[in-house]
Amino acid sequence: MLSTILGLGVIVAVGYFGPNLVLASENTPAYTNMVSRIAQKFNLKESDVEAVFAAVKDERHAEMKSIREEKLSQAVSDGVITEAQKNNLLSKMEQNETARHEMRAEMQKWFADQGIDHEKLRGYLGHGNRFGPR
Repeated sequence: MLSTILGLGVIVAVGYFGPNLVLASENTPAYTNMVSRIAQKFNLKESDVEAVFAAVKDERHAEMKSIREEKLSQAVSDGVITEAQKNNLLSKMEQNETARHEMRAEMQKWFADQGIDHEKLRGYLGHGNRFGPR
């Protein structure tokens, strides 16, 4: 019972803080330390906590995409844009997202090739600037 309550607490915390904390790349999640600390604190497996973070991230991404599509559909209904323009816009947004992922992977490879740990540069370069997890 206690582990269920704690598990729900973790889920609520991730849901509440998730938009700011689940800013991760495919290779080095920015929240790795938090996952370890939650797992230790509540006597959970790190892989289980990581799975919750990943699920919340995926759910938020799908939710945001759905909301964006609904709003654009409303813009079509309101006569602001055409259905073709909506589809073109959604396609362009998808292309931009793919390009961001490619740029991030390219920068991470470049850092690795240079022998630079980009995580250590966070305080110097900020959280984004195409140099690390987002």
